Amino acid sequence: MVNSILDMKKGELHVHLNGLVSSEVVIKLLEKSAVDIPQSFDLKKDLNILEPAKNLTSYLKPWDVLRLIPKSRSDLTLIVFDSFENLRKSNVKFVEIRNSVLYIALLNNVNIEVAMSWLLDDISRASEYYKIKAGLILTVTRGKSSLEILRLLLNAYVKIGKPELIVGLDLAGDEALDYPNALPYEFIRAKTEFGLKITIHAGETGCFENIETAVNDFKADRIGHGTAAIKSQSTLELLREKDICVEVCLISNRLTNAVGEGELHPVIEFINHKVPFVICSDNPSIHASSLTDDYLEFYRETSSSQHLHDMYRNQKKYSFIKGLYGN
Repeated sequence: MVNSILDMKKGELHVHLNGLVSSEVVIKLLEKSAVDIPQSFDLKKDLNILEPAKNLTSYLKPWDVLRLIPKSRSDLTLIVFDSFENLRKSNVKFVEIRNSVLYIALLNNVNIEVAMSWLLDDISRASEYYKIKAGLILTVTRGKSSLEILRLLLNAYVKIGKPELIVGLDLAGDEALDYPNALPYEFIRAKTEFGLKITIHAGETGCFENIETAVNDFKADRIGHGTAAIKSQSTLELLREKDICVEVCLISNRLTNAVGEGELHPVIEFINHKVPFVICSDNPSIHASSLTDDYLEFYRETSSSQHLHDMYRNQKKYSFIKGLYGN
């Protein structure tokens, strides 16, 4: 079964650029740019999360240095092409890459439109080189500045001509943080005016109500992680009835402790309740793993070869990239 899983064509609908680039490349760029590494950060062990973290904050420690690169246009190109090389190794045929873009602009002292154009150009060239169809999902971080961040990203998106390569919006970050009341409306406006799809990180930290908010208030098309859905029969029914796909990241869920040691993964209940889902990797390089490893973990937990054989079709169906379904 291992070789069969490796050879399967795959789509990747939930992966963050900074969590996809190889740790070796990260170290190389940090050293080349002479970046000041925080004293509390050990490059030899803190770039990777290989055992379950105490909480989501601990899990996110690699971002203490990942947010310090790229320091040049060429560094960004190296990050993107290395990421696509890692996708190729898992036989990924299409990918939706998530990135917040703003840090690229700040690090390189350029405006957001320039940073966004750089990233889109690199993704486009890597997509063509590796024959992996691609889309970019713009990530907004939860918190008091969420609305401002969203507006900055959307303004840049409009100024550079609303490129088709940008396919959606993502809300990520600490689910306990409050955000401006107008944020859901602005997400819906972007969906209505620009045709951008919406995915929301929700239910990763145990609160099923956040999933219902994502669906009802933000009009989410997909849910990132959604592990807490199994705590509420009505939430499972909502996802099934509205055909909202859950982006299941099995290895990540174990390492963030969203799914505790000894617990069955919620994907089993998604199967039992006919909730649509796709297998994703989230931050594979941080886990020293790959999308193929998430497939193997799914098979270990469910013993379902049929769901794996159907996965590529489902990934195409729920992808935000146009023209995939039916091909």
